[in-house]
Amino acid sequence: MWKKSILVLVVILISLTSFAQKPHRIGFSQCSGGDWRQQMEKEMYQELMFHPDLALTIKYAGDNTSLQIKQIKELLNEGIDLLIIAPIEIAAVQPVVEDLYKKGIPVVLIDRKIESDQYTAYVGGDNFLIGYTAGMYIADILNKHGDVIEILGALSSSPAKERMNGFEDALSQHSGISIVDRIHSNWNNQTVLDSLSYFLHSNPDVDAIFAHADFLAAAASEVISKDFSDRKIKIIGVDGSPSAGGGVELVENSIIDATLIYPTGGKEAIVIASKILSDSPFKKINLLPTTLINDLNVKITRLQYNNIENLQNDIARSKGMLDLLGGRFKKQQILLFITLFSLALVVILIFLLFIAFKNKKIANKSLEDQKEAISIQNNELKRMSEQLQEATQARMQFYTNISHEFRTPLTLIVGPLENIIKTNNTDKVLKKELSTIYSNSLRLLRLVDQIMDFRKIETAKMKLKVGHYNLDEFMHSIKEAFLNLSTEKQIDVEVVNKNAKLSLWFDWDKMDKVMFNLMSNAFKYTAKGGRIEIVLDCLCKDENEEYAKIEVKDNGEGIPQHEVEKVFDRFYQADSTVSYKGTGIGLSLTKELVLLHKGKITVESKLGEGTCFKILLPLGKNHFTQDDILPDGKMTEHPVMLDSAEFEKIDEPWEDISIELETGISESDKPLLLIVEDEPDIRKYIRSCFSPSLYSILEAKNGSEGLKLVETEGPDIIISDVMMPVMDGLELTRKVKSDLRYCHIPMILLTAKSSLEHLLEGLEEGADSYIAKPFNKEHLQLRVKKLLEAQAKMREKYQDPIKIAKEEKGMSRMDKNFLSRISNIIIDNKFDSKVNVEELSNLVGLSRVHLYRKIKKITGLSVSEFVTQTKLKQSLTLLKNTDSTIAEIAYKVGFSTPSYFTKCFKDHFEISPSDYRESI
Repeated sequence: MWKKSILVLVVILISLTSFAQKPHRIGFSQCSGGDWRQQMEKEMYQELMFHPDLALTIKYAGDNTSLQIKQIKELLNEGIDLLIIAPIEIAAVQPVVEDLYKKGIPVVLIDRKIESDQYTAYVGGDNFLIGYTAGMYIADILNKHGDVIEILGALSSSPAKERMNGFEDALSQHSGISIVDRIHSNWNNQTVLDSLSYFLHSNPDVDAIFAHADFLAAAASEVISKDFSDRKIKIIGVDGSPSAGGGVELVENSIIDATLIYPTGGKEAIVIASKILSDSPFKKINLLPTTLINDLNVKITRLQYNNIENLQNDIARSKGMLDLLGGRFKKQQILLFITLFSLALVVILIFLLFIAFKNKKIANKSLEDQKEAISIQNNELKRMSEQLQEATQARMQFYTNISHEFRTPLTLIVGPLENIIKTNNTDKVLKKELSTIYSNSLRLLRLVDQIMDFRKIETAKMKLKVGHYNLDEFMHSIKEAFLNLSTEKQIDVEVVNKNAKLSLWFDWDKMDKVMFNLMSNAFKYTAKGGRIEIVLDCLCKDENEEYAKIEVKDNGEGIPQHEVEKVFDRFYQADSTVSYKGTGIGLSLTKELVLLHKGKITVESKLGEGTCFKILLPLGKNHFTQDDILPDGKMTEHPVMLDSAEFEKIDEPWEDISIELETGISESDKPLLLIVEDEPDIRKYIRSCFSPSLYSILEAKNGSEGLKLVETEGPDIIISDVMMPVMDGLELTRKVKSDLRYCHIPMILLTAKSSLEHLLEGLEEGADSYIAKPFNKEHLQLRVKKLLEAQAKMREKYQDPIKIAKEEKGMSRMDKNFLSRISNIIIDNKFDSKVNVEELSNLVGLSRVHLYRKIKKITGLSVSEFVTQTKLKQSLTLLKNTDSTIAEIAYKVGFSTPSYFTKCFKDHFEISPSDYRESI
């Protein structure tokens, strides 16, 4: 028995040591150093954080071709699984690369290519595009006329050749621009310092210099500032590195005029290597895009680089913490195994002692001791588990916060993109590319919303807002949302209702998300000319169980049977050999939302025949709590339907919707617009949506500053963000709408919190409109215009003699109470408006200034005019309902003499009081 126990212990220990998995080894032969190369290596190490199964070894050749070839052989002898090479000289390194490729060792070329296709993959910037972009930019800034000098890199490397060809191709399109000289620098800035002065003396009319690298461009700038400071020569470089002394800093300091980002490809090289080593599909040629940086966008570029750097540092710290906690957890697992084995061994020993000594008491005590030890270990394990759970929650909160913050930059992406796309003079090809960016921005926004919905579900904060709706009407609205997509893809979409009167209790917003995900899924995997059906029916299992049945059918590719049960798993992706690749977040979120409605969702599918998703939702409302149900049984206005914009291609110009007030507004008549937003870029963008010729605009960076401007300036309308420091938008709304002095001011809330719950929260605080980020420019303009028009109509009504006796509509309850209260004070006290305005302001509880401003904003009348109208309004009631004489009525309502009353009455109503009474 002892031998068996020892054998079991040995087996367990061997199994524990087998947990470690040997990572794949990647060798990297780096051709040279410098800031740009360091950035490449930094990106590699950052990406490796997400690939724990990979290990990287780097050797630096220092621009020595012989050393690079030697180092490649050393890496092979060390047993690497894949080699990444940045070649120095093509002719010398190419035979080595081809030999490795023939031996079956994967070779990934980065930054520089060889002259054959015998390599596994290439990752690098599109150097031809870089040269071409530089040429087009120079042609633009020189108005297509001028002389240019090109400073070449080493033509023995592919980047220099391709940049030269692209630059030459761009300038060939403009006969007025010519390359008067080329300097072969061989990537050596000393060559530029030594020779550029000669070339500039030889070519006195040079207008621009294109250098193949930023450090070459910096050398050119040094020569010009030293010897040719009187000449205005534009300098364009390549690399756009954000590090100290890099291209971004050179543009910021006006040392050069522009630089083109040359992506390092470090991250992409690791991603491609991972795919190769895991036998996943990959592209052989991976060209990375470029972007031109000049004085117009260098600040926002620097800000983006800094934000990315901060996020990467935060991710690195979070991963380090998770790795630390994960290591502790694994140690605790090993400790638990050892403890359990020890327990088993102790039980055996106790049993043997029991047999040997026949002493039950000793055995029992020993067992109790062991139990206590186990309890201590379990408590320790529980504590460690709680720590791990806290770390996991912190990580989830971190990603949720990042997802939330994405909405602010998305506002600055989607809004300007809409404006550019809708501009009629935008190039059609460019508009098509911008439309692709716009569609994917909307897709990113939807993914952000789904991540935040998942977070709510995980923390049990997802609440239902259930109403009673006609299911057929709801499904036809879903069909309408996909009308453009169905037309484009030539897919027939039909709603088949087998129960015409079928109505259902559900949350409109969340079921909209469910149907959007299912319909989007169906469109993805249904071929051109296919068919999608939404079938509605009623299913009765027994008297107590009745369900609404919703089926979404398509005749697309279908799902393999072994994948069907997994499509609702979170982040699940189907086998890459099948064209149906799962839905990741979408279907998992769909299932969670159906379960919130106490429903069920299933899927049936056959390859080549199509897929059918079935949803069963209980009829009635007994399965919901009272808090789940909307007070009035349904929303007065349905939430905005999700649409299929993220799948559409925009080939024609968008309709240009003009939403502006009349031109020619004087400065005093301009509406005063207050923008309260803590993000300067968002504040600037909102301001740009409103023409300064039509609006006077004030800005505040938080609610506290905004409230001070409301008190001192009295704006006509307020646009405010919700999430701000010091005082947020909801608190600002609450203070404005609860203050008698300002409650008449319309408020529009802009927020990254786009869910229905947050919308209702904003409206409950008194906001007049609630718009989610990223917002549509025309939508915001229209809401401002309509709210201002509503105020103007209210003022017009008070200046219309025929309408002053009618009930005030479209006015807040506080303003109605205010006007009613002040009207009663005027009638009861028979004020003379010319003498007792001060007394009136005291009785109302407002200063003279605020009383005047309040009445003027609501009615368009001065205080004295409002007092007169109030008396006349009361006189109409007395003329209709009493037999009092005209003189008695004049004194009752507070006029000093009957003749003055008759004059005011006739001026307002164009009829005398006596004639008015006779007409009644």
